Amino acid sequence: MIELVERRASIQPIKSKLKLAILDDDEIKGINETALNILEEVGVYCPSQKALRIFADAKANVDFDKKLVKIRGDLMLEHLKKAPRCYTLAGRRPELDAKIGGNDGTYFYCGGEAPNVMNFRTGVKRRAVKEDVANMARVTDYFPIVSIVWPTVSAGDKGITAPIHGMEALFNNTEKHVQTESVMGELPARYTIEMASVIAGGRDKLRERPIYGGLICSIAPLVYDESAIEAALAFAEAGLPVGFMSMPTMGLTVPPYQASTMAVGLAEVLSGCVLTQIAYPGTPNYITILPGVIDPRSGDYFYASAFSQITNAAIVQLAHYNGLPVLSGNSFGGNAYKLNSWQVGLENIYVALLAVMAGADMCFGPTGLMEAVTVLDLRRVVFDREIFQAIDIMVQGVKVNETTLAFDMIREVGPRGMFLGQRRTAKEMPKLWPPSILFEKSKVLEEKYRNPVEVAHEVIDWILKNHHPEPLDEKVRQELRRIVDAADCDENLKRELKGKR
Repeated sequence: MIELVERRASIQPIKSKLKLAILDDDEIKGINETALNILEEVGVYCPSQKALRIFADAKANVDFDKKLVKIRGDLMLEHLKKAPRCYTLAGRRPELDAKIGGNDGTYFYCGGEAPNVMNFRTGVKRRAVKEDVANMARVTDYFPIVSIVWPTVSAGDKGITAPIHGMEALFNNTEKHVQTESVMGELPARYTIEMASVIAGGRDKLRERPIYGGLICSIAPLVYDESAIEAALAFAEAGLPVGFMSMPTMGLTVPPYQASTMAVGLAEVLSGCVLTQIAYPGTPNYITILPGVIDPRSGDYFYASAFSQITNAAIVQLAHYNGLPVLSGNSFGGNAYKLNSWQVGLENIYVALLAVMAGADMCFGPTGLMEAVTVLDLRRVVFDREIFQAIDIMVQGVKVNETTLAFDMIREVGPRGMFLGQRRTAKEMPKLWPPSILFEKSKVLEEKYRNPVEVAHEVIDWILKNHHPEPLDEKVRQELRRIVDAADCDENLKRELKGKR
């Protein structure tokens, strides 16, 4: 079983000895040139007057009536060069810093944000509440494989200001770097930036060590929501990292081809990056393109198509070609409807394996999510941890040296011998059988091993009872509460969240 001990939070990226390239140089150039042609000739719909003015001042082709931006290739390349290839996503402690673009390997996220949770004690599905955000944060704070924490579920009991409440729950329950993809709009972004600055010790210190950042989703094909793009500008103004995500659906919002899917998605995310670089040069950007497909028989949406996953791995090369870090892997919600099914393992193992081997800077990791990002089951985090443990072993490849060739052992034992009694065997054998919930010996005579769902239940129960991240100073906690209370009473904020300016 997993060793459960009280410990401080730590992070563990995975570095791959194995390397995977999906696209050759000509294919990369072809997709990239098509993306630039899309931006120059087709354009991106952007309803934010603020963003349109920024593009216009930079000499992009802006139609204010149609809210359409067309960006020349030379303008794109000029401003993309300003985006740093390497930067730090800071934790509350330096040892929790994710050094993006370095040589540490791939850092893992918990994705989100689901509206429902599965009560792992009763098995009953219900609406998510703020306490669920806090619980998930504590669980992912405990597991080293998670380096970056999202609000995996929504604070559904907090109404229209739920995203701001969710960030308060995260800040209070993890020491790791925190990001959001649900804080939309300039005012909501500024409220959460104020919270992060209180924790960091001021705006300047937050800029120096960004413990918080935002991820902005475009709308396929080639659209940005006004509130999303203005949140991006608020994050960038504060010096915080801003990622841009495209979620094209092959055959629906993009053509039914992998190459054009990547070209359209790349056009969307690059336009977001260029906007932040024009407005605030040097903003830490990253991109992610998560292609999906629909079942033509039912219209059901799927993340985990094999076509989607190999496409997702190829996007790593496109991001790096443009000098940008990349967040990869798009089975964060899974399509499985039952825990401990073959589908849970099938969908998650090759997604992250491909991403790590392709050299992704970040990847969606243990999430606990089921049913296409609609339900959180905390026990699945433990199942996902098993998968990532296996991936970590696989991508190390095979070590071949004098020790591992072990000719001295073979010569000593000789023909018809046994290696079990050797000292080196006793030392190495535990490494070949890492702790797992899958092979917990059963005390029931008719069962060889315990049900892993029950074991996962015990693991989560133990973490929630025993793991308590280093608490924020009480004055900081009170100030966060004051900020959230102010947001709840802010009528301008509520109007913005409702889409009324």
